[in-house]
Amino acid sequence: MKNILLATDLSARADRALERAVSLAHAHGAQLTIVHAIDGDLPASLADSQAAAARESIARHVDELSANERSGIVITIVFGRPHVEILAMSDKLDADLIVVGAHRRDVFMDLFRGTTAERVIRAARIPVLLVKDRKSKPYQRVIVGVDFSVYSKQAIIFANDLVPQGVFHLVHAYDVPFSGFFYGQKSQSEIRKRDQVGFENKIEREMEAFLIDLQAKPPKFVNVLEEGHAQHVILRQIERLKPDLLVIGTHGLTGIAHAFLGSVAEDMLKEAPCDVLAVKA
Repeated sequence: MKNILLATDLSARADRALERAVSLAHAHGAQLTIVHAIDGDLPASLADSQAAAARESIARHVDELSANERSGIVITIVFGRPHVEILAMSDKLDADLIVVGAHRRDVFMDLFRGTTAERVIRAARIPVLLVKDRKSKPYQRVIVGVDFSVYSKQAIIFANDLVPQGVFHLVHAYDVPFSGFFYGQKSQSEIRKRDQVGFENKIEREMEAFLIDLQAKPPKFVNVLEEGHAQHVILRQIERLKPDLLVIGTHGLTGIAHAFLGSVAEDMLKEAPCDVLAVKA
């Protein structure tokens, strides 16, 4: 990556996004631009005072970084509708990644929809990283939701570039056809188990072909197959694997509400306890 854009609202939790963005920029040798947007409808005198205070606040946090980390960081204050200005700055910089922070956990479920972060993720043409956790180390363990679509493929490709040393757990949720007919008697249970094994074998072969198409190199990739609804399966795997990052592929035209496996992308952005990377195809 050459250019990373961090959008900050100066909240306490925004520091987490700053820490992660600085870490990624340093690791990739990328330029980091920190942008803060101020409502363009404010009176000029008030807007100017807010801009000065915002620049001072950001500069103070940047000065706390090591000399290597803060080298080349650019601070930009823009005026207008926040998500519009953030996206315009992304286009101007030809950014490779936008980094945004999340709301507090206790209100995030209710407030995510309609927030600046949500609007940026919906409208951005490039990947957006939603940071929830404080950075304690570089990303290492990554979960990717896989449905064998072009969205999954692009998500894996970008995430592999972002976290070149990571271990990727490729999670695919599935339903066994007509499984509802197989419960009950022992013979029916055995039939269901046999069909499930056969179905999983087919998925394994499809996963192998999918990875060959990606030119992926094991053992970095670990296949995880589980029967059930995609949202529930991914959350269970997050609980089991404790990943640093969840990666989801999203639809490039209709937004995250109609994204990877229906509304799963939007659900994961709200519910996943870890950082979430949304990648559009």
